[in-house]
Amino acid sequence: MQSFFQICNDTTEKLGRKLQDEEIRFLQWMYERYTVEQLEEQLKSKEGHLYTMNS
Repeated sequence: MQSFFQICNDTTEKLGRKLQDEEIRFLQWMYERYTVEQLEEQLKSKEGHLYTMNS
């Protein structure tokens, strides 16, 4: 997974201009949401794995 800093740099390069504050906030929200979803998936996977091991 890319860091938030790298995502901002990549987006800046693709747009060819400096990001606006609203765009940075949106990218930050997306990054945080993605991180939370990834952690939730990892926990579910571990819980499922533990459940099958104990069954």
